[in-house]
Amino acid sequence: MQDSEEQITLLLGEIAAGSEAAKAELILHVYDKLRKIARGMIVRERPNHTLQPTALVHEAYFKLFVGRPLQAPNRAYFFGAAARAMRQVLVDHARKNRKRPEWRSLDEILETLRSTYRVDVLDVDRALAELRRLHERQSEVVTLRFFGGLQWSEIGTCLGVSTATAEKDWQAARAWLYARLKENNDTRTMGEN
Repeated sequence: MQDSEEQITLLLGEIAAGSEAAKAELILHVYDKLRKIARGMIVRERPNHTLQPTALVHEAYFKLFVGRPLQAPNRAYFFGAAARAMRQVLVDHARKNRKRPEWRSLDEILETLRSTYRVDVLDVDRALAELRRLHERQSEVVTLRFFGGLQWSEIGTCLGVSTATAEKDWQAARAWLYARLKENNDTRTMGEN
């Protein structure tokens, strides 16, 4: 099915009004896009990761629609919420199944950084939580762009800012995360010596 913004917005309105049928129809419209986002997230995980994209989509769907109803006024907000839910599923999975540290290059996590530093998946989550306390919008931009794969214009719509502001927030957040994760890595490395 076509992922039309108008149809998704209409279905989200019906879901907010309590329609269970709209939830089923929405998943038909967004499932392929959600699987694409999930595949992108799983590819960034360690090679022997046990969670599959389909399971990640299903867990995120559960987080979005079970319990309190999802309040998303349009497509961009919905995919932002889905990206946050998937990120939380991955973090929960890492906490639950972690027997020893899982290391990934900072490049894999923040895509555009050029570094050989290694960081723990849970360190990234803690750093994002710290960034959220300091600058919530920058943290949201990272979640929507990196985890959700949203375009700058969609991020701007979600957050009610201009495209340029979203891009500036990304640059600032990326620099802050780099410094914070490098600091964590340096501290850990000194502790091992």
